[in-house]
Amino acid sequence: MINLQLLDVVKESLPNFDGENSSDLIKAEKILKAHQKINSEFSLNEIENFISFFKENGNKFNILFEDENLFSIFKGEYFNINSSHNRVFPNIMQITPEFRTFCEEPIKKYIQLNIQNNNWENLRIFYKNYFPVLSPLTKEFLIDQISQKNKLVRSIIPEPNHYSYLLAQYKHGINPHFYALQSDIDSSYFNDVILDINNDVSEHQNIDTFFKVFLGKILVALGHFDAYTEDLRTILKKNSRIGADWASKEYTFDSRAMAQRFLQQTTINERFLKNTKSKASNSEWITTIGYYIIVFMILAVLLSVNKYAFQIVVVVEIIAFFIVNNRMNRRYDELFREIDHPYLGKLKKFGYKLIQLQLYTLIVGAFIMIFVGLVVACFTAPVLGIPLVFGAGFMLRKLMNR
Repeated sequence: MINLQLLDVVKESLPNFDGENSSDLIKAEKILKAHQKINSEFSLNEIENFISFFKENGNKFNILFEDENLFSIFKGEYFNINSSHNRVFPNIMQITPEFRTFCEEPIKKYIQLNIQNNNWENLRIFYKNYFPVLSPLTKEFLIDQISQKNKLVRSIIPEPNHYSYLLAQYKHGINPHFYALQSDIDSSYFNDVILDINNDVSEHQNIDTFFKVFLGKILVALGHFDAYTEDLRTILKKNSRIGADWASKEYTFDSRAMAQRFLQQTTINERFLKNTKSKASNSEWITTIGYYIIVFMILAVLLSVNKYAFQIVVVVEIIAFFIVNNRMNRRYDELFREIDHPYLGKLKKFGYKLIQLQLYTLIVGAFIMIFVGLVVACFTAPVLGIPLVFGAGFMLRKLMNR
């Protein structure tokens, strides 16, 4: 591929440059060599290649050079396509395999630049305007790039703690133009993988509201794929509406979801996470010690008041520990970062779970007393007591599920 910036230099002095005119080629060589002496941005070798190119090909590729968008692509520039500058379609019958081969390398570079900048909308405009100049190898290259991106989306769906990557490294996963481009290129080829992505979302939808927002954005974006089959088209349209509802919850999180959002921001990339792990700071030690002091004080007070009540509470807490241990582990992992210390992390986690057990026991104990009182009320005033018993049971269930 010749350096087409040289053509700009030639046309400044020779606007009607004719690559098949030997006189113009001589003039062009003189212009370029004079320019090279003043400005060494071009080498003599590049100038010789430029003149040789036109001696061999004449004006054969002028259709491409006269198209402003392609000319900028040939010069290695990154820009947004202006459809009004398209000069290919009026001359589409002249685009031969030789033209497509000539365009291969610069167009591949332009495709890569758009992908790197997540500019899928511009890539769609480019494809719609210039698919006639894409060689089979270039189209295969584009399809392969998109297929790799689809694999990344599928790999992240089962990993909620990595969903923030969709706002960082994997932005294409929630970009409608990314999926629309696939149907522009070949809807039959991409039909199955789009269905797979849709099914992946369906299989992993039973997660917290905060994470569901990201899945909703994927479904909304998937809805822009013009499916090859009517069944998939119907599914994507329906799920796009569901996804829009999920995505609308983004700004209605409770305090727990806000804590999860903060946690997500710490996982934007693994290197950052590694560098920001807690290094057993003083505050971590104070928090951990605080957990055990609180538990010790509660149990000590209870023992001093009634040793039998103390024994009952301890037995109840041991039983409760085995029942809700997994839930407490998940909750701890959601709210706290891993501590890079051989003992402190385990001590803090166990202390946190002891605090949770005291809360569960306190709630259950309070409700038992209330429940007993309400049962008594059922016999003395059934009209009021029975609804209150059911109401108390419902509230206890809701609190235990938090």
